Amino acid sequence: MSVSKADGEGGFPTVVRLVGEADVTTRELGDVLGAEAAKKPRLLLVDLSDLTFIDSAALHEIVRVHRRLRADGGVLALVSPSPGVARVLQLSGLDQVIPVHASAAEASAK
Repeated sequence: MSVSKADGEGGFPTVVRLVGEADVTTRELGDVLGAEAAKKPRLLLVDLSDLTFIDSAALHEIVRVHRRLRADGGVLALVSPSPGVARVLQLSGLDQVIPVHASAAEASAK
C-alpha cells in the first residue's frame, strides 16, 4: 500500500489517498493518519478509490483517528471506496459510524 496526502489550503480539507492493500503490515497508514489528526483539521478526507483490500487492522487505525478527530471537534470522512472496500465497510458497520461520500467534493460540501 502507498499513502499520499494533499494538504488542505485555502479552506480545502487535507486528503490522504490510500493505494493498494491496507492490512496489518501497513504501518504507514497509522503514522500518516495520526500525524494529520495531530494537526486538528476541521475535515480530514481518506480517499479509498484506489484501495483494493482493507483488513480489520487498517479499519482499527481509521476508527482510532476518527475518534481522535471527533474528540477535537473535527471530522474524518471516507471518500470513493472501491466496491470491495465499500462491502467491508458495510459488513463491519463502519459506514454507519464514519461518513462515507462518493467524492471529495461531496464530502467538502457537507
